[in-house]
Amino acid sequence: MFRPVPTPGRFRWMPLPLMAFVVFVLALVVSVVLLFNLEQERLLLQDFSKGRPVPTELFAALWQSRRDLMLVMLIIFLMSAVVVGAVIAFMHYDSARRTLEEVKGLARHILRSIPTGILTLNPGGIITAVNPTAEAVLKRSSTDLLGHSYESVFPPGDMIRDVLDQALKARRHVSQQDLAYRAHDHTLRTIRVTTTELTGDDGQPAGVILQGHDVTEWLALEHRVRIAEKLTALHTLSAGVAHELRNPLSAIDLNLHLLEDDLNGAAHSRERAAYYLQIMNAECRRMSAILDNFMKFAGPGSLGLHEVDVPSVIGSLVTLMRFEAEDRRIRLEHRVEEGLPPVLGDETQISQVLVNVVVNAFQAMPEGGLCRLTACSRQAGDRRWVDIAISDTGSGIQKDALPRLFEPFYTTRPGGTGLGLAIAYRIMQDHGGTIQVSSEPGQGTTVLLQFPAVTTRLHAAVPS
Repeated sequence: MFRPVPTPGRFRWMPLPLMAFVVFVLALVVSVVLLFNLEQERLLLQDFSKGRPVPTELFAALWQSRRDLMLVMLIIFLMSAVVVGAVIAFMHYDSARRTLEEVKGLARHILRSIPTGILTLNPGGIITAVNPTAEAVLKRSSTDLLGHSYESVFPPGDMIRDVLDQALKARRHVSQQDLAYRAHDHTLRTIRVTTTELTGDDGQPAGVILQGHDVTEWLALEHRVRIAEKLTALHTLSAGVAHELRNPLSAIDLNLHLLEDDLNGAAHSRERAAYYLQIMNAECRRMSAILDNFMKFAGPGSLGLHEVDVPSVIGSLVTLMRFEAEDRRIRLEHRVEEGLPPVLGDETQISQVLVNVVVNAFQAMPEGGLCRLTACSRQAGDRRWVDIAISDTGSGIQKDALPRLFEPFYTTRPGGTGLGLAIAYRIMQDHGGTIQVSSEPGQGTTVLLQFPAVTTRLHAAVPS
């Protein structure tokens, strides 16, 4: 994966033409030498043939000379072939060496440029590679790390050592796990660690790669942001509570003054006093309801987590709301997918979310209509979800109001407290789920609740 794109070298085209040229030159040399030798033999025979008999030993000597000449030519040819092969092998070796150096240089540059700390270990636990970011994260120099066993680098009890033990010995890896790490300067840092298996060219395990990123400052910033969000929410809640309680308190104060004037007057009327007391009693109950909803939003309470059967919860809800639906001339329908997996949560709070959403749907259809509940499961990545959709045919919601639906004390309905959807949002967060609202004015509203499904059956209920 680190191999660069090959570029044609200056001598890449030479081996085959060079070999052909050498063979041609050798053939030419052999031919010239043979012709020269044959010409010498012809001249020698002419000299002996001038009136003198040719000795038979001369022919044997000539043939021996030819054989010697052929042997010498063969040796020269073989030596030339060996030289050509050596030249070609050297050129291939030089090209492979330069390519290897380029690959190693590219790998070094990539490793040095990665903004995440990287450690590689061989199967024996020896650290074989360290990038500069890892040195900064671990507060250790490469000389203290390279070539050393991780057991000598990280002391017993160190969480990074425990993670490497699991990765090397049990082949159990972690992903994005925050670990506490105490550096040599005794500062406590938080390192987000991921381990993966390192494989060789043959596909067999060749060690472990550890990725580490110092998230100490990032987590501190995230904590400060959460505190700021809580303070902002507290300010919003305080303003909302003050606004909501001011009206009933003003009504109580006014009726107390009227009651006082009436009692001090000559014409005392028991009926009028009872009327004032009735108004004050109603306002007190209104304040109590506001405070109850506020407490539910501020803290829904501890969750009693267990497997919740969604079809059973929806069936109970439909039974509960059927008579109110008939009174409002609303047709209440539900459809649940067969084999729906359970969800892990608190059945009471899940029912509360569904009731709040269904009541909102009923109130959005003062002239009657259709309210439909559907439940199905879906797979997203490596997780399975249970989706519950509640749709109505009511008046819908304006687009500019959609982003504020989950804000506490924000309501689009006269007389509403604005805490129903805020409480539902908080409960969905506690269950690891989501709530989404889509609506078009005059075409109704759909609320989608998404719960993470239980993929393996629990042997026992999770304690709250």
